[in-house]
Amino acid sequence: MTSIPHQKKIKSYRSTEYSQWVTEKVLDSLYANALGSAMGSFAVFLIVAGAVWSKISSPSLLYWSVAGVLIATARLTLWNGFKHKKDNYSCRFWLNSYRVMSLASGLLYGMAMWLFFGDLPVEYRLLIYFGVGGLTAASSGSHAVDFLTFQLFMFSSCLLVISKLLHFGEATDIALAAMFVLYILVMMKTGQNNNRTLLQNFKLTYTMHYRATHDPLLDLLNRTEFENRFEINTPLTHRGVAILFLDLDNFKPLNDTFGHQAGDRALKQVADILTESLRADDPVARIGGDEFVASLYLDDVKEVEKIGHKILQRISAISFPEQSTFSGLSASIGIAFHHDNDVEYSQLLHAADLACYQSKEKGKNQLTTVLAKDQVG
Repeated sequence: MTSIPHQKKIKSYRSTEYSQWVTEKVLDSLYANALGSAMGSFAVFLIVAGAVWSKISSPSLLYWSVAGVLIATARLTLWNGFKHKKDNYSCRFWLNSYRVMSLASGLLYGMAMWLFFGDLPVEYRLLIYFGVGGLTAASSGSHAVDFLTFQLFMFSSCLLVISKLLHFGEATDIALAAMFVLYILVMMKTGQNNNRTLLQNFKLTYTMHYRATHDPLLDLLNRTEFENRFEINTPLTHRGVAILFLDLDNFKPLNDTFGHQAGDRALKQVADILTESLRADDPVARIGGDEFVASLYLDDVKEVEKIGHKILQRISAISFPEQSTFSGLSASIGIAFHHDNDVEYSQLLHAADLACYQSKEKGKNQLTTVLAKDQVG
């Protein structure tokens, strides 16, 4: 009997997989908008910088302008890096980098308020004021998929605007500050709604994808998805490639005698044994009623056999307290191993299937290994 209930274990697995999937979708969405966001932000920067240059001249303006060019360059470089080298770094790196750039952009526009606002005529002050407001409104759409990114830009820019208005202390400035506070509250609500809608869409898409790629009873991969992942993962590995083919022994008598519920409970226990015995990145699938397959990437076939024998022992130890008259559930395993990654899925699977059949002929609860070097390629 496994130590972790099947549904609890699957829920934890799905939660981890879902979180990773959402993070990837968030990144794809952020960087899909990154070029337009960066160019739009830079256009506003040029407008503000051009207007300010025509009215004042100070070293701080030069430093601010250089910072604006550097931030725009960094954002474009980050976008280009994600586009061409996405797989070279982790999702966390790309997400945090984007967040840092959003914070830097927000600080750039907020600092314009402190550096130049007091020296400008009223109409030019409004240019900065509405420039910050317009970019914040735009970010509620382009950045809301990651609510923290949106918040970093909004608060870093808007709070500097509010603090400067309050610093002036004039009645009009205080009124503008109050209006900006209300604006932030509205934008927060808008950003939250956009974020909620996008994440709900991601969840729906993920659920549909999961149902299309997983066995509905056991939540293991189905046959089609297992083959897809084999075709994707195998060319990337520099290790040996093995397919482990498992067929339960005496499952039909259990199912016929005690009903499908007893059979389903047994299948869930077998699924738990497989996922617990294999590494987290070793795909495992149910491809038939009581047939399972897994792909492993190890250099030593002895390591694969060791895992296979452990699985056999654990399946043989499964007990059925409610059906005490039944004992004898076991498994036959066939392993097909190839030393290189230039192996076709169909040929390796066929070799593992034949090896499993040989295990059954030898008396069941057996493991047979085939070195597929001479059979494939």
